[in-house]
Amino acid sequence: MNIDNNGLEIDSTVQILNKLEESLKSKFGNGFFIKPEGIIDNIALSCGVLNILIQEQIARLAAEFDPESAKGTWQDALYERIGVSRLEAQKTTFVCKVQGAANLKCTAGSMTIRSKSDKNEFENISEFVIGEDGSALVDFRCVIDGAIEVKSSDEFDIVIAPDGVNSVAPADDIQFAIGRERESDDEFRIRFRNAKATNAKATRNAVFANLSKYVDNAAFLKLLDPNSDKDIPPGYIKIIAHHNTTDNIFAKAILDNVAIGPLFLGDTEVTVYDNQDNPQKIIFKKADEINIDITAELKIRSGYYTNTVFNKVKDSILKYIEERVFGLGSIIYATEFIIPILETEGVEAVQSIKVKRNNIDEEYNDNVTLTNEQVPIFATERIVLNEDE
Repeated sequence: MNIDNNGLEIDSTVQILNKLEESLKSKFGNGFFIKPEGIIDNIALSCGVLNILIQEQIARLAAEFDPESAKGTWQDALYERIGVSRLEAQKTTFVCKVQGAANLKCTAGSMTIRSKSDKNEFENISEFVIGEDGSALVDFRCVIDGAIEVKSSDEFDIVIAPDGVNSVAPADDIQFAIGRERESDDEFRIRFRNAKATNAKATRNAVFANLSKYVDNAAFLKLLDPNSDKDIPPGYIKIIAHHNTTDNIFAKAILDNVAIGPLFLGDTEVTVYDNQDNPQKIIFKKADEINIDITAELKIRSGYYTNTVFNKVKDSILKYIEERVFGLGSIIYATEFIIPILETEGVEAVQSIKVKRNNIDEEYNDNVTLTNEQVPIFATERIVLNEDE
């Protein structure tokens, strides 16, 4: 096997057997050669076969760890290391005008409509109320995945609807997010290349790649749009970040990297200036910092000072947290911290361990679940340890 800057090249069967012959000649004489008979020959042939299998396995693993050749689940795991995830199958959504009795309240999924042209069916995504004018704009989603196109000229039959609903039609100013099949390996690879291109602009993952430099880890940044989150209205984008710079610098990075067009959602509003010195209002969501309390009851080994061990345990927990990285929307399981605790010298056993949000009137629990807009914050002073007598 040869490994150099050009990649990896597997030895052929002939090359492997020739090398075995040369190594065995030093022991059995220059007249020795491998033939299909004899104990030594069979052992040599078996070693050659094993050598080939090992090289093939190494080559396969090398290919799976190469961003340009990885496939399937290997590709998913590798690309996620830089925060790029495969796009799962999406359903087409669009805004439809529903007409019926004023003040009629309809629950999510209570309506199903069918296109007269292609027979595709759609369900209403959320609850809605028909207004005093007898109409309501309602989000409908296709019941199947894929790129199902919807036009303003399309007509629909009502399959199922609450009593009082009379008709449906695409909104005059139709808004829709077209669906897609699950992203293929080749499509995923192209998008990965775009995400690495820090000078690229406009593509969602290029934006993510460019904004990632302003967070300590990709887990502290999320870009949400109608394709990735059904709660985001068409035409909007929501950037959530636990950034490591000023709001102004981060807002300017958004301006420089997000193509003109989408409207922003969030609670942090900053005015920055474009290349022509024109003021631009940028809105994003600064992640809410949630302080996390950890408490544990430990059994200390005989001969160790409790306070010394406790200090080391706190350092071990914080080191684990730094390496583990709890990002936006994390679920903090208390049992995760058992490993670094037990690895600390002087700890014999963990009798119990719990977590909770700081300054919130709630009991310690087995886990804390955060939203996509929240990031956990840990500190030494919020780790409380007790000794089991």
